[in-house]
Amino acid sequence: MSRPVVIVGGWLSSPADYAGMARTLAAPPYNRIVYITDISRREWASLRDPHFTPALDLVARTIALALSETGADRVDLIGHSAGGRVARAYLGHLPYAGVTYDGQRYVASLTSLGTAHDTYEIWVKEFAGYVNQSYPGAFYDHIAYRSVAGESVHGKRFGSPEQMLAYRSYETSFGTGEQIGDGIIPTICCYLDGADNLVLKGARHAPYNAPGIWYGARNVIPLWFEG
Repeated sequence: MSRPVVIVGGWLSSPADYAGMARTLAAPPYNRIVYITDISRREWASLRDPHFTPALDLVARTIALALSETGADRVDLIGHSAGGRVARAYLGHLPYAGVTYDGQRYVASLTSLGTAHDTYEIWVKEFAGYVNQSYPGAFYDHIAYRSVAGESVHGKRFGSPEQMLAYRSYETSFGTGEQIGDGIIPTICCYLDGADNLVLKGARHAPYNAPGIWYGARNVIPLWFEG
C-alpha cells in the first residue's frame, strides 16, 4: 500500500488552497490518499514568533489520523512555504515549548515547496533559527528530504507590479530585493544542506496569483513529486 500524503500549508493559507493539489495526487498515476492539515488563515495570523505550537499540534493530529485510517506506518510530508519550516520542527526529537513531537518516527520523506529555510523575516526569525540550530539541513538520515525552489520573477524596485512585489518580499526575507525567486521567496533561501535541492524555472509561489504554474499546479507537480 502506498504511503498517505500529508500537506502542511503556508503562511495565511487555508486548506482550500491545496484542494486542487490534493486531487492531482489522489488521481492516477499517483493514487495517493491525501490529508491537508486544517490550519485556517485566522489561525496562521494568530501565531507569533517563536510560538508555533498550535500549528505543530495540528500537524501531529493530522499525521496520527492518516496513520490510523490507512494502517500505514509512515507518511510522505509536504510543506508549502512556512509549512516546510513547521514540518521540520515537527520531525524533531527534542522538546519544543514543553512538547516532544518526535515526528521523524512517522515520516518517510519531507518535501518543502518554496520554504525559506534561511530567512531574516522578522515574524519567523527566532523560530527559523531554532529549527536550523536544532536540526540543521537534512538532519535525519532515514528521511528523504527534497527542497523545491522557483526561479521565475526578478525583484525590481521599479518594474512591473509583480517585480515590485517580489522586490519587497525578497528584501524582507533575505535583505536584498534585487534577486530572483518564485515571486515571494528568493530561490537561494530555499537551499537546505544535504537535501535534494531542486530549482524549477518558471514556478511561482502560490495559487492565488499563479494557479497554473505554482508548485501545486497539475503540470508542475510531476516535476518534483516522483510517486
